[in-house]
Amino acid sequence: MKKIVFIRTDASKKIGNGHVMRCLSLAEELRDLGMKVVFITREYPGNLNKQIKKMHFDVISLLSHNKLLDNQSISEYGQWLGVSQEIDAEETIQIVNNIEINLLIIDHYALDETWEKKLRPYTEKIMVIDDLENRSHDCDLLLDQTFGREEFKYKKLVPNYCDLLLGSSYSLLRKSFYKLRIQAIQKRRDNNGINNILISMGGIDENNITSKVLMSISQIKWKKSPVVNIILTANSPHKDKIINSIKKYDFEINIFVDVNNMAELMLHSDIAIGGGGTTSWERCALALPTILIILAENQKTIGKNLASAGAVITLYRNNKIIKNIRQAITVMMKKNIYMEMSKNASIVCDGRGAKITSDKIIALI
Repeated sequence: MKKIVFIRTDASKKIGNGHVMRCLSLAEELRDLGMKVVFITREYPGNLNKQIKKMHFDVISLLSHNKLLDNQSISEYGQWLGVSQEIDAEETIQIVNNIEINLLIIDHYALDETWEKKLRPYTEKIMVIDDLENRSHDCDLLLDQTFGREEFKYKKLVPNYCDLLLGSSYSLLRKSFYKLRIQAIQKRRDNNGINNILISMGGIDENNITSKVLMSISQIKWKKSPVVNIILTANSPHKDKIINSIKKYDFEINIFVDVNNMAELMLHSDIAIGGGGTTSWERCALALPTILIILAENQKTIGKNLASAGAVITLYRNNKIIKNIRQAITVMMKKNIYMEMSKNASIVCDGRGAKITSDKIIALI
């Protein structure tokens, strides 16, 4: 009889795509091991339900309603949920009641032990995916894929019996990154300059940093202009503005919307410029030197740790961002710096995290 796994996670214009995308990577591994995986998501604007279904997973939707959006006593992440944890839990229970669930996975910054304790009677085991280390959880397994994450940070936040999977070796990436890893490492070793630049600011890029990156690239005196590939999503609020602006630049710019071949695009890139979300681990798996721009509070630890490891140049969004990007690209043009960054990035993550995690889940359930 198939093991049954439910995943409670969300994507939206506010939340972004990262939580759902990393859950999909894990879901694929679990399915390959013979498990049935079902997603529970709320129908926010910008949800990824169609993409989840396109990957042949069942999705059960919770209605979108925003009863808490004007309640200032609720934290920013709590506002994302749109309802109280108690209401969300009750609506989820209505779905899972009378189903023999082997594992419930939660990946949501707005949920904590309040929600998890209510769902505990309806599942054999609970797993949490988190990277904030800011709240207590009632779970049997916790994964935090942040590079350099230390165990003591979670010891007071989870039960004594909870198994902790911490660090970038558990990064939940799709198989394509591991498959292309050796080829990518060799490509970086043979690098002869920055000829191809990948810009990827995450699913939303609310402040249109992409346009500032293009401006920075245009201000560099190139011997040979690079090809620039921009990754956007259908939910990107500045998508049309960016598309309409590229004609003013005298270098080749390609725009890709809702890509499913990110690993291949990264493989053929010489450097990346992007946010500090889940894609940070994708770039490291493919040894891709990166200018990492902090776009949200929860990305600061990632940016700091990866910069300390020499894998990225970390920048902060401020009024000097165009100048700082330009200077960072100039630094990365130096072959010795480029090679060192590539080597350091490759050490951070090897792309096998989803497989390792799925093996841990097999042992758990």
